Amino acid sequence: MSYESLTPRSSEPTLAHHGGATITSSIINLLNTIVGAGILAMPFAYKANGIILGTIIIGLAGLTAGFGLYLQGLGSSFVPPGHASFFSLAKITYPSLAVLFDVAIAIKCFGVGVSYLIIVGDLMPQIMQSLNISKDILLDRNFWVAVSMGIVGPLSYLRKLDSLKYTSIVALVSVGYLVLIVVGHFIIGDTASQRGPIRVVEPSSLSAILQSLPIIIFAFTCHQNMFSVLNELTEATEDKFRTIITSSIGSSAGFYVIVGLCGYLSFGDNVGGNIIGMCKYFLGGGSASGGWGSAPDPGCARFASCWDRE
Repeated sequence: MSYESLTPRSSEPTLAHHGGATITSSIINLLNTIVGAGILAMPFAYKANGIILGTIIIGLAGLTAGFGLYLQGLGSSFVPPGHASFFSLAKITYPSLAVLFDVAIAIKCFGVGVSYLIIVGDLMPQIMQSLNISKDILLDRNFWVAVSMGIVGPLSYLRKLDSLKYTSIVALVSVGYLVLIVVGHFIIGDTASQRGPIRVVEPSSLSAILQSLPIIIFAFTCHQNMFSVLNELTEATEDKFRTIITSSIGSSAGFYVIVGLCGYLSFGDNVGGNIIGMCKYFLGGGSASGGWGSAPDPGCARFASCWDRE
């Protein structure tokens, strides 16, 4: 069934549509939505599944997530242009549950926000220590949580997702830096002394596979922002949203495979739930994990599986 063949069922008059987002900005925003805390736990997921099965599961999770986004694109044709939302579609399908959908999304997004504040509070004091900064306030996690809230809070009140395209670029540059750190340590090979066994085919255990599934599945979460992306496009044709979905899902899957493989091959079965906590933030000099909390942290992996990106 093609996008154009779907006939909107809404009997409401067509409302004004003021979309102006480009395909590029939509890809940037959706990709930034996808790539979240889950990327830190990808090597841990490879530890549970082995290299081959881990890569297959990432691919399948990306395909199913992309198909869900595609269905959202098709479903948006049943409401007036520029006004697609879970609430508006639920009013057509299950009117009595429309509010419940919005409540569930609100709770999920709140959890995402809390997870990022926790990550910032954990990592920023360590970064300050790596820069030999000893000022007490800069080593206080509460200070960095407050600073993050001060920055993110005003941005949350912007009316259009497309207005965040520049902050999304900054966030993706940060993700690129993370990828360079993990890949750099793998290429340099300075983690050899800490590397555990590496399993290519054999998974760790059935329970480990099941525990790693939420990490990978939730790492592709972005569906709560898909309708905003569609609403802000000048013309949400099938070709456009297929390009957006393919580019964002494909790029995020590439990031996950690269970070997961390089992190796992660097530390083997000794890898923890937070790969950045095991690596130096600046390449060169010293051991890879000296002074950076080299102990495995499976709790971080479980936390990332529960609350991935917004």
